[in-house]
Amino acid sequence: MDPNKLTEEIEKSVVAYSQEVTRQIEVSLDKTADKIIDYIRANAPRSGAPNALADSFIKESYGEGSNRIIVIYSKTSSGLVHLVEFGFKHRSGKLVAARPFLRPSYESLTPAMLEEIRQIIRQAG
Repeated sequence: MDPNKLTEEIEKSVVAYSQEVTRQIEVSLDKTADKIIDYIRANAPRSGAPNALADSFIKESYGEGSNRIIVIYSKTSSGLVHLVEFGFKHRSGKLVAARPFLRPSYESLTPAMLEEIRQIIRQAG
């Protein structure tokens, strides 16, 4: 076999593998981000108002391929999230207890996503 032909075939295989892995990882990231938002909506405190904190979370994606980042944040109540998550001391001196919902969602769903990514890398192609 011609060495140049062999090199070209190896290059094609590596490029195809890389593209497939990237595509599958992007799907996994989107799926996990959606699960995190569902978890937040189910577990964040609700005030009963139409614009509840739990319903204000959205995801935005930046970059492509291996540089892709998904950010999940509250569209309308960003100044309130850390107070609810970690608790705070009110001006009156009363301590308001933490009601964590972001960290638990991350801690419960991220390990499964990382394992899925490991499997994608091992089995793609």
